[in-house]
Amino acid sequence: MKIYHIYFFLFIVIIFWGCNKNKKTNSGLSKNQISADSVTVQSDGQPEKDKGSFNLNTNEFEDPGRGTWQNPKLVLNKLGPLEDKIVADLGCGTGYFTFPVAKKAKKVIAIDIEQQFLDYIEDRKLEASPEIADKIETRLTVEDNPKLFPEEVNDVLMVNVYYYLKNRSEYMEKVKNGLIKGGTLVLVDFKPGDLPVGPAEHKVSVQKVVSDLKKAGFKVVEVDLNSLQYQYIIKAK
Repeated sequence: MKIYHIYFFLFIVIIFWGCNKNKKTNSGLSKNQISADSVTVQSDGQPEKDKGSFNLNTNEFEDPGRGTWQNPKLVLNKLGPLEDKIVADLGCGTGYFTFPVAKKAKKVIAIDIEQQFLDYIEDRKLEASPEIADKIETRLTVEDNPKLFPEEVNDVLMVNVYYYLKNRSEYMEKVKNGLIKGGTLVLVDFKPGDLPVGPAEHKVSVQKVVSDLKKAGFKVVEVDLNSLQYQYIIKAK
């Protein structure tokens, strides 16, 4: 073989090797590096949660206008005196009721199915006084179980939660088991109809809620249809 044939052959090999190496480098990005033109991936290889929708929910929960139509002070008064009581804020969201309850109660268990909400509450605790923050426990739960221990709490507060539930009477039986004997449930939810706040669909009538509660073993002691414009308040034991 002539010498220039050898040089030409080596030149082709070097070019092929370089192109192949570059191809492997470009296609061999780790999952942690894929973010520029696609979804952002966390260090564990899992896609990040949609922070946009969470922020929208947070803005909705913390809307200053909510104080007008929901009247949190009136709702909390339905629980009665809270001193020396443990209260479960079931479906706590951003802690809209959790922190006001913590100012009066012995302890508040903030319970939600979304870890992001619980993380948000933990961040808010860092800004609160130790006297308030130390009384708040966050607890992750699942859709079909409130994750309350038997006779764990004196009171349960459920605000804007009931329409999310599926097997409602069964779920409320578990809530009932978490209450001490004589404990109080205060349940607040949206009246059916076209309202400027709340969900567009799946609202539950007060008659259905009362029926579910009785089936779950509760005694309904008050049904308030008038104090709030868009919501009813049910108190049961």
